[in-house]
Order: sequence, then C-alpha cells, then structure tokens
Amino acid sequence: MIIYDPKNWLRILFDFPRSPVFRILFLDVIAAGVWAGLVVWIETDVVRVAVPLGPSFLSILGIILGLLLVFRTNTSYDRWWEGRRLWGQLVNISRGLAHQLDALLPAGHASRAVWADQLERFPVALTEHLRAPRGEVRPHEPNAVLQQMTHQMHRQVAAGELPRETIVSLTPVLLAFDDVTGACERIRNTPIPFSYSSYVKQFVLLYALIMPFGLVREFGYGTVIACMFTFFATMGLELLATEIEEPFGTDRNDLPLEGISERIAMDTRHLLMGGAMETGPVPEG
Repeated sequence: MIIYDPKNWLRILFDFPRSPVFRILFLDVIAAGVWAGLVVWIETDVVRVAVPLGPSFLSILGIILGLLLVFRTNTSYDRWWEGRRLWGQLVNISRGLAHQLDALLPAGHASRAVWADQLERFPVALTEHLRAPRGEVRPHEPNAVLQQMTHQMHRQVAAGELPRETIVSLTPVLLAFDDVTGACERIRNTPIPFSYSSYVKQFVLLYALIMPFGLVREFGYGTVIACMFTFFATMGLELLATEIEEPFGTDRNDLPLEGISERIAMDTRHLLMGGAMETGPVPEG
C-alpha cells in the first residue's frame, strides 16, 4: 500500500512515477490522441465526410457511461473498505483475546508464549490463504491455527489452568476469528462479474472511438486534446476500480496485510509476554 501525506496535495499531484494508472494509461492515451488526430485529418483535409454525430449524442452516451463508472468504482471501493474493516476487526479480536488471557493466566505461565505464538501466526496464515491462487488446493492454515487455539483452551480448562467459565467467555472470541476468515474469503472468492467488468471496458473503448466524430466539426484539431483527457478520465476510473476490487493482493493500492499482522503480533505479545517486538511503523487497527 502506498503511504503518503494526504495534506501534501502538491506532492500527490505531481507524483506521477508512483501512479499506476498514469503509467498504465500513458501509451493508451497517446494512442487515443493519434486516433483522434487521424479522424480529424480525414474529416477536415481528405474526405470531408459529414458524420451525423454531435456533442448532444456524446452527452447522452456520457451520462450512461458516468452512471456505469460510478457504480463500478463504488462497488470496488466497498470491497476494499470492507476488507480493511474486517482486518481492523481482527486486530480488535486478537487484542481482546490477549487481554482476557492475560487476566486469567498467572504471570510467567508457560502457556502465555504458546498463545502469543498462535495469535502471531493467525494473521500471517490468513494473509497467505487469501493470496493463494484461486482454484489451488492447499491446507486451510487459518483453520489449523484456530483449531490449535481452541484445543489449547480446552486442554488448559481440563488441566485446571483456566476456570471452566473460560469456555463460555472465550468461545465467542474464537468464533469471531472464523467470522473474519469467512467474510474475507467471500470477498476473495467472489470477484466482480466478468460480464459487467468486460462491458464497462468495451463501453469506454467504444466511447473513445466515436468521440472524435462527434467533436471534429466544433473543435477541429482541439478534438485531439479533448479525446485524450476524456479517455484518461474514463479508462482511469475503470483501472482504479480494477486496482482496488481485490484488496488482499500485493498491488500498490492493496491493504497492508503484513503491517497489520505485525501490529497484531506486537500488541498481543506485549500483553501476554510483557514486551514488544522490535519493529518499524505499522498501521493501527
């Protein structure tokens, strides 16, 4: 995830090298300008064919395209934000479990280190699980870690190291790990429908192809600039939506899962072991 200062808008405005949309679209925008220039040259200097398209027709198509892009970007951002909310919930669940165990277990008890290791392993296992290629069959590591934590609780209750009431108080907390895992899997395994994503891209491309014909008589060679800006704006929104619709990947705008995992490990180990790990700046929950 790109870390930046939202108040330093000049730095954001001119930081083109780190803008994936600008880098991806640069040659496509140039191609849109070349196409527009070719259409203008043919229309004005070669054939002079009056194509029955005008700004009014483009405005109608623009309204339809705008509605599609708004829905597309909102849907993608909702997926990204829900993923961030779920990982924030995971931070809170892990801290809550560590708080309860810290109150129940005697200071220096050997099982404190076991719980700290398991709480550290769970977000790492969930990260690897969510980033695995779709369709790949592999062991469900988050389930395995949660199974170990559940068995650990019951073993300690049976051994008298934890009171029997612990099962009632900790079982909902452990089940919450399952809820977060399942919700993240729902996002990961349910992409935006292919037909919808494909249709938006086709509509943007078609709009870019016919735009020069609708503007040439009114703007002349200024149509080239208008088409380049319009293509950058419309296809840029589509690429932004594509960039954030899979929030658990490793793209520059995906969620900082490694940093959140480090925060969980640091906080829970501090609560259970009395000392924080050496680490750099990590995101808050």
